[in-house]
Amino acid sequence: MKKFLKVFSYCIGFTALSLIMQVIAMFIFTIAYYVLHMSLHIFSGNAKGIMSIDINMILQDVIMPSYIFSGVLTFLSAWVIHAIFKRKFFDRLSLNKTSHFLIVISFIMGAALQMPISFIMSLLENAGLAPDMFEQYSDSMNALMNNQNIVLLVIAIGIIAPLIEEIIFRGLIFNLLKKNMPVWAALIIQAFLFGLAHLNFIQGSYAFVLGIIMGLALMWSKSIYPPISIHIGMNLSGIILSEYSDVLSDNISIFLLIISFILVPVCGIFIYRKTKENNEIILSVEVDNLKEATEI
Repeated sequence: MKKFLKVFSYCIGFTALSLIMQVIAMFIFTIAYYVLHMSLHIFSGNAKGIMSIDINMILQDVIMPSYIFSGVLTFLSAWVIHAIFKRKFFDRLSLNKTSHFLIVISFIMGAALQMPISFIMSLLENAGLAPDMFEQYSDSMNALMNNQNIVLLVIAIGIIAPLIEEIIFRGLIFNLLKKNMPVWAALIIQAFLFGLAHLNFIQGSYAFVLGIIMGLALMWSKSIYPPISIHIGMNLSGIILSEYSDVLSDNISIFLLIISFILVPVCGIFIYRKTKENNEIILSVEVDNLKEATEI
């Protein structure tokens, strides 16, 4: 029971950590930005202009910098917590080397995942399923993506968020769960926590599926780099599609959708077969080494 409580506390604690750091970062940047605008109005002799400061505009301006900062805070906090309890932080992250080609294939798979998921979500929305939830999801996505600097979007959503989320959910949580329960249960629980962390049922539902996919990538490859690559590919393709969807014709969109539906299983099968071959080679070498050691 004591061991279960430790594992449970660890998983819930690090799931909450990333959310708490987002709130802290958002608060710090909002206050700093507000104080900066107040100071500019005061020093320019326009004290009355303070009343015209739009808090919604401030939130829109600080959301991407705060995302980047929260990622740094989350990483450092996780590192410090492990150091305090004398746990080896980096040893838990599965920072094992893997082939560059496998990382590229993982990235392609992640990029290809975006359109099928968007297509399925669109079908469910058009079918009239959970209209309030889809409206909430649409509003949150618009607030996050609209009128943002593309460079900050790429850094915050395309790179930092995937890195930190994979470190937390696949690196720390999944690896701990695998050591304390059947791997299938660990796979489902880490994906559920990953979906839960998105605080939105619609986004959380497909995040759960992605959590399963990236968990499998970690299991097969024994390395965190393929799931990171999948996640970055997924997020970057989402940014690109949201920025340039208006210029894509219907024919091009359909063509890309068909290609994506083909690429996802092809890349998935390749990752599985490639990592299976590598694992068999490693296992064979380890067995040979063990035999030699026994003979000596």
